[in-house]
Amino acid sequence: MTKDFFRQEALKRRKALKPLERNQKSALILQELLSLNAFKNSSTIMTYLNFRDEVETTPIAEKTLQAGKRLIVPLCWQKDIIPCLITDLVNDVQVSKFGIREPMPDKINPVSPEEIDLVLVPGLAFDYQGNRIGFGAGYYDRFLPKLRPDAVIIGVAFSCQLFDNLPSEDHDFKIPLLVTEKGMIKII
Repeated sequence: MTKDFFRQEALKRRKALKPLERNQKSALILQELLSLNAFKNSSTIMTYLNFRDEVETTPIAEKTLQAGKRLIVPLCWQKDIIPCLITDLVNDVQVSKFGIREPMPDKINPVSPEEIDLVLVPGLAFDYQGNRIGFGAGYYDRFLPKLRPDAVIIGVAFSCQLFDNLPSEDHDFKIPLLVTEKGMIKII
């Protein structure tokens, strides 16, 4: 089976979650993330800002700011991710033409990937071998190797997005940890 098959299957499964169920599962994921030493001990945290029916990440972004930590939000520019410091989720962020929340043009404050302690990674599908399938543009596959070796990388998804085995290629970055509403899964 192809990556496109798993993309479509994961989208179908995620879309099948009712809004209340999605909110409840997102709250459990938030609770799990906040309890991790990786969150507690990190001073610079990068998270995507969810769109459509992804795991709701706005609360983790808010908690990051409330805890006095540096919040980094990805800006997808051409073929790269630019990690940007955000200090205000209301005034520093806009919705792009693709529907993705990202830093406003006049609020782009790039940060070196080496400064990031913890990254929360979105994905359509994950498996138990650390494979991740996104929308196919390869942004995270190119970005994640730029982090420090000790940076913590955590995939974030609903358990319905977890598969036994996904197809992968040599350039695909392995995700070592995954958090779902059922808890944390250590992969690598």
